[in-house]
Amino acid sequence: MVLLKDKNGKTEAEFLREYDVTEYFRPSVTVDAALYRVDAGRLSVLMIQRGGHPYIGKYAFAGGFVERDESCEAAVLRELREETGVTDVALRQLVTVSTPDRDPRWRNITVVFCGGAPSGVTITAGDDAAAARWFDVDYSEDGTLRMDGGDIKFTCKLTVARDAFGRIDLNNTVITERGETAFDHAKVVCYLAEALKRGELCE
Repeated sequence: MVLLKDKNGKTEAEFLREYDVTEYFRPSVTVDAALYRVDAGRLSVLMIQRGGHPYIGKYAFAGGFVERDESCEAAVLRELREETGVTDVALRQLVTVSTPDRDPRWRNITVVFCGGAPSGVTITAGDDAAAARWFDVDYSEDGTLRMDGGDIKFTCKLTVARDAFGRIDLNNTVITERGETAFDHAKVVCYLAEALKRGELCE
């Protein structure tokens, strides 16, 4: 068997043995679960209240860091279970968000998954979630997002940019008023709402 060598005369085994993983910048990877339900065309999303920094007390999708030997698909189901008690739900990738300054802790790239909530699902906040609740979503394409969680209501404002396909450009859309949302999750709620309007989500 012929062992192929690279331009430096190294076989693959030699290359891997000498490979320096610290040579390139290594961002962290997180996952977020955008669990939703639709009633008479009205979108609601499940969000948790953050129990720790950053954005303590603010609302975000259930999510967290992908562990060393874990796929993104396994991580998002684990985080959803730990923070909301929800299990047995089908999730699929909605979008990956890689805006450099989206997380004040570090360069974190997140893979957002979405799925419809099972009928009669029970929500129980756990792990680092102080609370979990459903918010009805009222989104206008001018960038106004109203979130109604019953006794908690707030408005977010966004300057919406669009990509070459007419979808929300999450990297260049700017949150000008975040209301009670954490990170860039107000953008993701809008992205989800538009995906529903386009018929890309199952009701």
